[in-house]
Amino acid sequence: MMVERRPVQRHDRMVCFDDGGDRFQMRAAGIALRDGRVLVQNIKGDPTTFLPGGRIDQNESSTTTVMREIDEEFGRVVEVGPLVFVVESFFPEKAQLFHEIGFYYGITVPDDFPYHESDICHRFLEGPVEMEYRWVPATPSALADWSFYPLPLRSRLAVLPASTVHILDAR
Repeated sequence: MMVERRPVQRHDRMVCFDDGGDRFQMRAAGIALRDGRVLVQNIKGDPTTFLPGGRIDQNESSTTTVMREIDEEFGRVVEVGPLVFVVESFFPEKAQLFHEIGFYYGITVPDDFPYHESDICHRFLEGPVEMEYRWVPATPSALADWSFYPLPLRSRLAVLPASTVHILDAR
């Protein structure tokens, strides 16, 4: 499979700042479901998977972030549905402690969106970082096998709630 290289807008105004050994960031991501599977991404060589999306830019809505990120990474337009989860996460990564506020939306992808039941369906090069995308079963055990984060969403993706759920994830 070829790695897709698309021009990516530089984002110098992401809602992200460091304070000593701590980092605060705001992220928005999409929850795409198909045939009992959910679309996840990971950095090549890193087993941790997460929902596709990215950091919110200053003066950008979280829904716009989701649309922008999917367009940058797949060259596709998606329909962003209602806000499903707001997750406040506190976690260590490398030498930093992160405080992340994540907005997670249900998204509808077009019929021709990349899909494969058991393998990588898309690769994208973002600067020096290669991202891999795959559809994995939306079950707690499968998401655990894929080291999916945030942890509290592992048991909540197979059937999305009818209204927004706020989750505190303090590992």
